[in-house]
Amino acid sequence: MTRVALRGIRAHLVRFLLSLLAVTLGVAFVAGTFSLRTMMGSTFSGIVASSTQGDAYVRGSEPAASASDNGSSAGDVREPVPAALAQTIERVDGVRLALPAISGPIVLVGADGTAVVSTQAPSFGMALYPEETSDFVTGHAPIGAGEVALESATLESSGLAVGDDTTVVLSGMLETVTVVGEVSLGAPMAGATIVYLDVATATAAYAADGMVASIDVYGDDGVDEETLVAGIDKALGAAGAADVETVSGADMRAEATEDINAMLGFVQTFMLIFAGISLFVGAFIISNTFAMSVQQRMREFALLRALGASPGQVFGSILIQAALVGLAGSALGIAAGLGLVSLVRLAVAQIGMNLSGSIPLDAATVLTSLLVGTLVSIAAAALPARRAALTAPVEAMRDAGGARSKSLRLRGIVGSVLTVAGVAGLVLAWSRPVPRCSGSAPRRSCSVCWCSPRSSPGTP
Repeated sequence: MTRVALRGIRAHLVRFLLSLLAVTLGVAFVAGTFSLRTMMGSTFSGIVASSTQGDAYVRGSEPAASASDNGSSAGDVREPVPAALAQTIERVDGVRLALPAISGPIVLVGADGTAVVSTQAPSFGMALYPEETSDFVTGHAPIGAGEVALESATLESSGLAVGDDTTVVLSGMLETVTVVGEVSLGAPMAGATIVYLDVATATAAYAADGMVASIDVYGDDGVDEETLVAGIDKALGAAGAADVETVSGADMRAEATEDINAMLGFVQTFMLIFAGISLFVGAFIISNTFAMSVQQRMREFALLRALGASPGQVFGSILIQAALVGLAGSALGIAAGLGLVSLVRLAVAQIGMNLSGSIPLDAATVLTSLLVGTLVSIAAAALPARRAALTAPVEAMRDAGGARSKSLRLRGIVGSVLTVAGVAGLVLAWSRPVPRCSGSAPRRSCSVCWCSPRSSPGTP
C-alpha cells in the first residue's frame, strides 16, 4: 500500500501542492518563532554578560516606590544607595575596586543634526572611571565636561567619528562636546545609544544628591564571590548601612537573564498564536484537499477493495500520503522559517537594533517543526481517509461519477496578485525612514529592562 500511496501522490501532484503549501506556511511560523526567540535570547544574554561583569553588587534592598526607567537597571528598579559606601567597601579584604554605577538619560545629536534614536531602545550616558580598563578601539577616555566617548554601534549609527564635535542634551541643557574615543563592549547592545562621560560630569548630572543605583565591586584575583559578599555585608553592617543588600555577580547575571527570558517568553507565546492560527487554517485546506481526492478516486479505492485490500489498508494508504505531504511541507517550512528570521533580522537592523550571532537551528526546533507539520497533516486527512475506508466497494463504484474539477487558473492569478501586493507592502514599510525625535527632552526607554553596560576593570 505504500507504493500505491506514492503513486497516488505522483498521479495527483498538483492537487497535493496546495496541502504542501499550507503545511509549509504553518511550520515556517513555528520554526521561525523558535529560532527568533533563541536569537533574541542570545542577544540579550550577551548584553547581560558584557554589562554585568562585577564580582558583587551593592544595591537597595527594597524595590523603588516609583519605578522609573532611567536605563540603569537590569532587573527590578531598586531604591538608590549612597555612593559614599564605595569607600567603606574598598577597605574590605579582597576588594580591588568599588565603583558607584552612575548613569542616566542623555540625548546625542548625530552628524545629520538630529537626535540619535533607535526605535524604543534607551539612550543613556554613564560615568567612565579612570580605573576601568575599557576596550578602546581608538582614542581615549573623556576628560572634563567637553569630551565624550561613544560605544561602537552608537558611533556608527550617529555618523560621527572620533575627533568630531557634536551636541548632547544633558540635564536639560545643550552642551557642545568632542568625541574623543570609541569603546567596544564585545556584544551588540540591541540599539541602545551609549555615551560615556567623565566621572565629575556624570556625577553632577545623575548623582548630585550622592545616591546611585548600585555599587559595582571587583575583587582581587582568586577571591571567591561568596566570600566577597560575606565580607562586604559584614563591613556594611558595622558601618550601620541600612536598606542595602549585597548580591554576587553570578546571582545578578542570573536574575537579569531570568527577567529577560520571562519577557521573551511572552513574545514567543504571542508569535506562536499566529503560527497556531496558520496551522488551524492549513488543516482545513489539507482536509478539503484529501476530501476532494477521495471523492474523485472512489473508483480506484473500490478496485483496491475488490482486489482484497482491507479498510485498514485503504485508510493507511491515505494517511501515508498525508504523512509524506506533512514531512515534505515541514522540511520546506523549516527552511522558510529561517528565511523569515533572516528578513526580520534585516528589518530590525535597519531600525538600529542588531541581533547577535548566526540564525540558530537546533535539534529541538527541527523535531518540533517536523512533528507539528506531520501530525497536523495526518489529523486533517483522517476523516476523508475514514470515509474512503468504510465505503463499500459497490457503493463506491456507483459514486464514481464525481464532480468535474474546475480550472485553478483564475484562483492562481488572484492568489499571485494578492501575494505580490502583500510583498510590495512589506517592502514599502521597511523602506520608509524611521521617525527621529527632534525634541530636546530626554527620551524614556522602552519597557524592556536594559542593562547599564560597564567594562570590567583589568579585563583585556
